Amino acid sequence: MVKTLVLVRHGSPEDVAASGLDEDRRLTPAGVRALAAAYPRTFALLGEDPELEVWSSPAVRALETAQAVCDATGAQDVAVHQSLYCQDLAAFLAELADAQAPVVVAVGHVPFMDMAAAQLTGCGLTFGKGAAMAIDLPDGPSGRGHVKWFVAGPDPIAWDAPAVAEGEVAQMTAELKDLFAQLRERPDDPVALRTFRVGLRRLRSLLEFLMPWQAKKQNRRSVRLMKELQEATGSLRGLDILCECVDGLVESGELAAGSLLPMACAKERALAREGVAELLRKEHAARRLDELEADLANFAWKGRVLEAGLSASDFKTHFDQELAQVDEALFGLDLSDQNAVFQARRDAREVHFVSERLAEVLGDERAQASEYMDSIQAELGALSDARVNERLAKDLSKSPRFRGVRADLGVVARDQSEVVSAILSGLQRLEQGGRASE
Repeated sequence: MVKTLVLVRHGSPEDVAASGLDEDRRLTPAGVRALAAAYPRTFALLGEDPELEVWSSPAVRALETAQAVCDATGAQDVAVHQSLYCQDLAAFLAELADAQAPVVVAVGHVPFMDMAAAQLTGCGLTFGKGAAMAIDLPDGPSGRGHVKWFVAGPDPIAWDAPAVAEGEVAQMTAELKDLFAQLRERPDDPVALRTFRVGLRRLRSLLEFLMPWQAKKQNRRSVRLMKELQEATGSLRGLDILCECVDGLVESGELAAGSLLPMACAKERALAREGVAELLRKEHAARRLDELEADLANFAWKGRVLEAGLSASDFKTHFDQELAQVDEALFGLDLSDQNAVFQARRDAREVHFVSERLAEVLGDERAQASEYMDSIQAELGALSDARVNERLAKDLSKSPRFRGVRADLGVVARDQSEVVSAILSGLQRLEQGGRASE
């Protein structure tokens, strides 16, 4: 005979299901997280290893809430009871009278929960979303019971921002897998390579932004994999940038139309491409991306986040701190220090990517700051590319494979050196103008 009945209202649901049917409405991602954080404490009030049955309305939002109860209590199964969806109190009480478990947890809707509590205990408590009430029934469901405890439902607002972040991480991971598949199909395509590397940088930037709140081990292994893929494809991307530069110099007339340098660069790229193509052909790389997707599908928040969630203001404060650090670094940036320029560009790019992907949480004002950072990183990117081209041209001139085009490589090196000087002058004028306006 049932001695304890726990009435539970489902958690926070979406407004409209994709099907348009009320029964198909799901919990919001924030609603799911809120229950997962709150219910272990709530149902610990039943004691250790309670012998119970979990009943649920057939509505999806109730079934998902019932699953959260199972996760919190260790219960294995959920029994569907139509009476909980139809809100048929008489039928429900008849079913309860036939139950054998000493504890039944019933997940349903309002006003049914309010009515059941009122009839069994005489109390007039109102069930908010996710609320739970334990009723002691010494004489079973036919007698008068009394309230053992009542716990208000968790506020999902503390999980709105993390749910957005989880969704973006999952979407970007899926996009990265698609970009990898496209690169495997077209390893000779510089655009496919560039797009894949941008996908890597975007996801890595978001995970580095979320690092203070993500479980350390998951963050480290995810970032490490993306760093490895970036490093493995970096040399090939560098040659692509040089090839673009050489083609531009031929088009502008700086290099003769009959120059053999474009062909020599293409052959060098083909050699580098073989190494990358070998990596792409290996199932190991694809398998690791599959593992990354599966891993990040269950985003691991740190314990303190699981207990209390995160607000949009937490995200905004962290973003503002990072933006201020990048701004300060840019203000005093030594443009002659290539490592410092690389780091500043990476940080500016991270700020831009994060504000793009988390615009729903961070708001329009921070998105505007992102546009400014994007323009800065583009300038620093052009500076870095020109320096890499200059260095590559000098290094390749020492290779026997470029013996016949060393003079043309000298033209490239000088041209890119001039580009570096021009960009430096422009950035210095911009910085001086910024200081004068303060």
